[in-house]
Formats: sequence, structure tokens, C-alpha cells
Amino acid sequence: MFICNEIYEVIVIGGGHAGCEAALAAAKLGAKTLLLTQNLDTIAQMSCNPSIGGIAKGQIVREIDALGGAMGRVTDHAALHYHMLNTGKGPAVHSPRVQCDKKVYQFTFKHLLELQPNLDIMQDEAVAITTSDNQVNGVLTLRDTLYQTQTVILTTGTFLGGTIHIGTVMTPGGRYNDMPSNLLSQNLNKELGLHLMRFKTGTPMRINARGLDYSKFRLQPSDNPLQPISHFTDVLQQQKRKFLSCYITRTTLQTDKILRENFQRSAMYGGNIHSMGPRYCPSVEDKIKKFPEVTSHPLFLEPEGAHTEEYYIQGFSTSMPEDVQRALIASVPGMEKASITRMGYAVEYDCANPTDLYPNLESKIVPGLFCAGQINGTTGYEEAGGQGLMAGINAALKVQHKEPLILRRDEAYIGVLIDDLVTKGVNEPYRMFTSRAEYRILLRNDNADLRLMPHAFKLGMLDPKYQAAFEKYCTIVQALKTGSDTSHIDKTDLFPWSLEKALTHASIHRKYEGYYERNKKDAEKLAEVDAIKIPQGFDPSSVKGLLFESAQKLREIKPQTLGQASRIPGVTPSDIQLLAVHIERFRRLKHVQKTA
Repeated sequence: MFICNEIYEVIVIGGGHAGCEAALAAAKLGAKTLLLTQNLDTIAQMSCNPSIGGIAKGQIVREIDALGGAMGRVTDHAALHYHMLNTGKGPAVHSPRVQCDKKVYQFTFKHLLELQPNLDIMQDEAVAITTSDNQVNGVLTLRDTLYQTQTVILTTGTFLGGTIHIGTVMTPGGRYNDMPSNLLSQNLNKELGLHLMRFKTGTPMRINARGLDYSKFRLQPSDNPLQPISHFTDVLQQQKRKFLSCYITRTTLQTDKILRENFQRSAMYGGNIHSMGPRYCPSVEDKIKKFPEVTSHPLFLEPEGAHTEEYYIQGFSTSMPEDVQRALIASVPGMEKASITRMGYAVEYDCANPTDLYPNLESKIVPGLFCAGQINGTTGYEEAGGQGLMAGINAALKVQHKEPLILRRDEAYIGVLIDDLVTKGVNEPYRMFTSRAEYRILLRNDNADLRLMPHAFKLGMLDPKYQAAFEKYCTIVQALKTGSDTSHIDKTDLFPWSLEKALTHASIHRKYEGYYERNKKDAEKLAEVDAIKIPQGFDPSSVKGLLFESAQKLREIKPQTLGQASRIPGVTPSDIQLLAVHIERFRRLKHVQKTA
């Protein structure tokens, strides 16, 4: 065994969207960080859809950006097509979505990692996390190299015990043509005691645009004017760029017939896959099975890059055999003569139970071990990026003996995401929707900067050069909201913000002020309950009078605040009232003992 002389404070395992954000965040905060990945050429790879954003996901990207993460800036740099979703509805659900050149995105992110001080990147496979006194102390790799560290962040994506399915053909893989991480999966389960589950996801086939008949498609041009997804992108410069269009078509009765005749050959319905897949991103065979009355489904053709003819077919995810996939393509208007460049497939993988994590994403089982991304049972680049960012921040804060950053449900979609995971757990791959956020009127994509940049400046996640402009912008927005005179306020040097943006934000606020204030009051009540910490040494599950189910759930989740306890499924309001009384009694007793 070779023991590396370099001692790291944070080691990130995995170079996907969670791993990249985690590594950058930890290094930005001054922690000596190492990113370990099986292949440097697939860092930040867009394994599925070549897009960033979407309903609620776009809000998460804006939040990542406001907190000093990189996803938004890289997205704008790689942008091919902009589209704001839900513009026919209220501003609370307006969600940006950007098609990207997948290779530009990938290598731009890789370059950011290479440039980041305090960060080393290394191509090697982690096979075990080593511990001493049940505390993380290192990572062992396939090359029999031991890297010493205080904390580890697991961002393994779909690689733990990964299996690829195309029809009845099964091959090992965390992604097509990329080997899985089996030894690490065994280490986590058998040696560290993590509770692993089995989930699945999938991706559609890709096609060569050369054979497409565009006359049969509906054109979807890029938005004009566009709205960048990063707060720091120069809108005027971005509008000078040339953008591509997407196209829309639909499945037919022939598509439906082919699928029905071949259900038994599907990996999902043929018996090889038994794990749960994402409810809200189903395969095309799943759509036909679950919605038999619907005989036509929309398909979106999305470009994979500016210098390739490959198109991604959104809505056509499948695990059917190759001959069936070829027949399916030929059944769709405009694609009759198109050739497939990459087959669609499903992938099964191991993930860990997120209720075994604290809200800072640290393991309750192994101190010093953090988890982020699909290993926590989520799906999507944006959910992964948000978790990775928070895990990176909190791992760095831990080694610096500082309080963790925990975002509330009324503060960010990222707060909703993490609270849902660690409090409620998952029984299928989790993805974010605006409907999951009870305070979504407060969590709009247009105010992510106002909500979260104060955290970023305080932590040191954002360049201080932006702080003066941001504070001036906040002053202008507040004055516009209240109708105060702004003539005395200097409105120069606001970049990357603008007076137009301030006016838009204030207009939205005034229009929805009644809803906003109601949500704000509810959020303040939530904050009061969340501020009641469960004292160290107090076991909420042992309180007499609790329902049996409540005590069981409290013992399992180990909530850190009364607010978190109140959101555990099965814990009733009367249980919370009882806990509040006993927490206060416990504190008074401790105070008496301390002063005696």
C-alpha cells in the first residue's frame, strides 16, 4: 500500500454534478480538498438530458448560483437554447431551462476544477472508506493508494453496483461503457453499515439529425429576449450569441402498438428490473402501461451540441431491445428515416437511505461521512448540484469547527429538498417540483439572489467585488417595494444587477403582496419551531404519552429541532406539544444541575 503524504481535509468521491459543486465549495472555503473520479474525461458529464433547469429545477440552479456555486455560470457559457417554463402562470412557478452543448459544459466545469486553489483532482477509483474509532480517516483506491482525510463526501451517482439494461441484455455499468463501483458499494454496506436501497433510472436513444424530416415537426425557437440562468451573466453580451431551436413531435398509434406487442421484452416488464424508477420521468413503455387511454405522447428533439448532429429525444426513455427501439423511431412522424447513434437503456444502482443523514448531510452512522446527489435517492443534475454544494460547504465548516449552514424550507428549494430527504426519506427516486414547496411564493427564481447571497458573502463563497453592488441593489429594491423615493439613491455601478431587474422584482412583490405577507407570517412561525433545538442527551422517543408510531419514527430519524420532528410522517401535533413541554422541562433541570 502507498500512503499519500498529502493529508486532505475533504475528499470528494465522484466527479458528477454533485461532486463538482462539493469539491469547488469545500476548496473555496479554504479546506484542502481532493476530488477522486474514475475518469477525468467524464467530469460533469451530462449522462442524460443535455439541459439544465426545468420546473423547480431552474429555481435550484438560481439558488446554487446565488450561494456561489458554478452550475449556473457554466450553463450560460454552454447555452444553446433558452426557454422560460410556465410563463402563462404566476411568477412563483416561472422556471428557467437551458439546453447546453454537453461537451462545452463538461470541459468548462473540468477547467474550473483545475483552476481552483486548494483543490487537487485525481483519476482513480475509490474502493473503501477507512475509519478509526468509527470516524472517517481515509480513502483507499483501486491502485492501493491510501489518501488520509478528516471528511469524505460521497457523490457516486448511478455507479454503486450499477447494472445496464437493454431488453433482456444486462451488463455491469454505472453509465453505458463506464464500469460500476462494486467494491465501494460492498464497503459501504458490509463494513460501514450504511443501509443501501436499489433504484433505477433510464435514458432515451440518440439519433442522427441527418435523416430527420423537419417539415413534420413543430418548431420551438430559443426565447427572445432571453433570461440567463446565472445572476452574473451579462444579458446584452449573451443576446449577441447565436442559439439553436428545439423541435416537437408526437408518438403515434403505431408507436403504441409496437410497445404493447413487446412489453414482455422490456427490461422493466420482462422481469429483469425489480427496483423503483422515477415516477415523474417515466419510460415510454411505463407511460403506455400506466396511461392506456392516452395514445399519443409529446416528444422533444433537443440538440446535444453546436458541432454534432446528435439529438436527444426527451420523452422517449426506454429499456426495450435494440430492434424494438429501431421500430419505435421509425413510427414517429419526421423520424421515419432517422438512424440511432446510441441506444436507450435503463440503469439500476445502489443508493443510501437519506434518513440516516443529519440536515447538514453528514451521516448519523459514520461521523465525517457526507452524502450528496443520487446516492441520497434523488434524480436530476440540479438536485445533485444543490446537495453537493451544501455538502461541500458543511464538510469544510465541520473541519473548521464552525456551525453548519442549514437552509430552511421558507429560504430555498434546496432547503425543501434536503429537509424532505432527511426527514421523510424516499421510496422512489425523488425529484423537485414547485408543488413540494409550501412557501413557493417566497422562493421565486427572480429573488434567489436576495434570499441567499447574504449567506454566500458571509461564508466567502462569492467574490467580494460584487458585494457593494449587491447591497446597493437591495436598497433600491426595498425602496421600490415600499414606494419610497429613490431619487437620492445612486443607481450607477449596479452590474451584474440592473434598475430594470429591481423594478421587475418590486412589481411582482406589490402584485402578490397579500400572498407574500401571509406566506411570510407562516414561515416565521415555522422558524420559531425550527429554532427550538432538541438538547443533547434528550431522547424524544422516550417521552411517555407519545404514540407508538411517533416514538418509532423519532428514534429512527433523530430530529435535531422540534420543527424537523413536526415534519416526520406519523408524528402528530399533539406529539409535538408534548415534546415541547418535555424539552423545556429537560432544559430547566439541566440549568438547575449546572448552577447547583
